[in-house]
Amino acid sequence: MISGKNITKTYIGDPVLENLEFTMGNNHKIGIVGRNGCGKTTLLKLIAKEEDLTSGTITIEDESIGYIPQEFSFPDQMVGEYIESLLDEEWEIYRAEILIKQLKFDNYDPYQEIKTLSEGQKMKLKMIEVLLQDPTILMIDEPTNHLDIEGIFWFEKYIKHLPKTVVMISHDREFLNNTVDEIWEIENKKIIRFVGDYDNYREEKLKLIGKWNQEYIEFLKKKSQLEKLLENVHKIKDGKKRGKAISSAKKRIEREVTGSAKERYTTKKMAKVNFASDVSKHKLMIRFDSVSKSYGKNEVFKNLSFEVRGGEKVWLFGPNGAGKSTMVKLIMGEEKMSSGEITLGVNIKVGYFAQKQTNIDSSKDLLTNFLESTGCDYDKGFGFLRKYMFEKDDLKRPIKFLSPGQRARYAFAIFAYKDYDLLILDEPTNHLDIDTTEIIEESLRNFRGTLFLVSHDRFFVERIGMTKVVNLVDGSLREY
Repeated sequence: MISGKNITKTYIGDPVLENLEFTMGNNHKIGIVGRNGCGKTTLLKLIAKEEDLTSGTITIEDESIGYIPQEFSFPDQMVGEYIESLLDEEWEIYRAEILIKQLKFDNYDPYQEIKTLSEGQKMKLKMIEVLLQDPTILMIDEPTNHLDIEGIFWFEKYIKHLPKTVVMISHDREFLNNTVDEIWEIENKKIIRFVGDYDNYREEKLKLIGKWNQEYIEFLKKKSQLEKLLENVHKIKDGKKRGKAISSAKKRIEREVTGSAKERYTTKKMAKVNFASDVSKHKLMIRFDSVSKSYGKNEVFKNLSFEVRGGEKVWLFGPNGAGKSTMVKLIMGEEKMSSGEITLGVNIKVGYFAQKQTNIDSSKDLLTNFLESTGCDYDKGFGFLRKYMFEKDDLKRPIKFLSPGQRARYAFAIFAYKDYDLLILDEPTNHLDIDTTEIIEESLRNFRGTLFLVSHDRFFVERIGMTKVVNLVDGSLREY
C-alpha cells in the first residue's frame, strides 16, 4: 500500500499540488487525468522518489515501484546488448523473450542501434526493462503515446488482467475505458476520485459540477437574504436593540457567508481553431508513384503507390517501425526516397505538425520563439497565445520549463497560426490533455480542406470522421 498525506509541491511561486492525500494498492487500475500542467507527472515523480516533496509524507509499505516516464533516454548501445544488460541471471532471457513476444517487439535486429528504433519501439523496450524488475505497482506516464494500435490492444488486455496495482496518466479515452476501474482527476491542486471507467467519470463529473453550481446559487440567495437582514436591522430605532441586532447579523454573515463562501464552477479551455481552405475537391494533393525507402539493407517499404485528393481525410495507421513517419518525412522533403516519385499539388498551402517539434528552441522564451517561428507582429503575439491558454506571466518563461503537454499545446499554437489547404499531422494528440484534444477534434471535423493523419488514438480518429483508411504493414499499403 502507498499513501500520501498533506502533500505539497512547489517549484516557483504557487504550489503545483497542495495538501493532497491519496491511497493506492490492492491491484486497482487507476487512470490519472487533468489539464496539462496540473501536476499529474509531478505526482508520479514524487511517488517514485524522482523528486522531493516540499512538505507532507508518502508512505510505501511492502511495495516495489516500476516507473515508466513520459520521456526517457537510452545508452548508445545495440538493442540485443542492452536487453542482455538488464538480465541478472542467464536464465532470465526466457522472461525477456516472453515479454518481447507479448509486446510484439520481435521486428527488430539485435545488432540494430537503439537510436535507430522508432519511438514506439523505444517505448516497448523501456517497458521490457521495467517489467523485468517485476514491480508490485506499475506507474506509467502516457503509455499509449508511441504504441501502435496492435500494441495498444495487447497492452489493454495485459493491464486489465495484470495482478498488480497500475497507475497511468493517459489522455486516450478509449484506452482508459478499456483498462481502469478508477479515475483520479487532479483539479485545483487536489485529487478528486471517481469509481469506474472514463465514461462513468465524465457522467459523474457533470453531476458534480451541477451540484457545485447549485450550491453556489443557494449561497448567493443566502448572502442576499443576510445582506437584506443587515440592511433592515440598521433601521431599528432603539439604539441598544439596533447594536445587538447588527452584531448578531454580522456574526451570522461571517459564519454562513464569509466562512463558507462558494464559487461557480469555471473551467478554462483552449479557443477553437479554424483552418481556412479554398482548394476544390478532387484536386491532386499527394501522389506516390512506386516509392521505395531503405536504410542501408533495411527496406522499410517498396513500390508504394497511392493518391490523396482535395477534401479527403485520410488516416494512415500501422505497426511501430512500419514507416508511417518516414512516409510523412518523404512528403515534406525531410528525407529522400530510395526510388520512385512523390508529387504535391500545385499552389497549395501545406501545414505539417511533426511528432517531434524540432522547430522549437527550448532555450528561448515563449513569446520570442513564437514571433520568430510565425512572423507574427509583437503586439499581436500575446493575444494569439492567450487563445492557447498562455497568460502574460508565461510569455517570458523559457520553453524548457514547460511540461510535455504544455509544450505540445504551444507547438500547436505555432502550427495553427496560418491557414492551410493540406494538413499533415503526425500523432498530433501526443501529450495533449483531453479538453484540448476535443477542441482539435472539432476543428478537424469542420475543416474543409485535405487531411493526412497519422494517429493511434481510435476515439480521436472516429470523432473527426475520416473518409479513407490506409494501413501500412509489411512494406505495403492496404486501402479501405
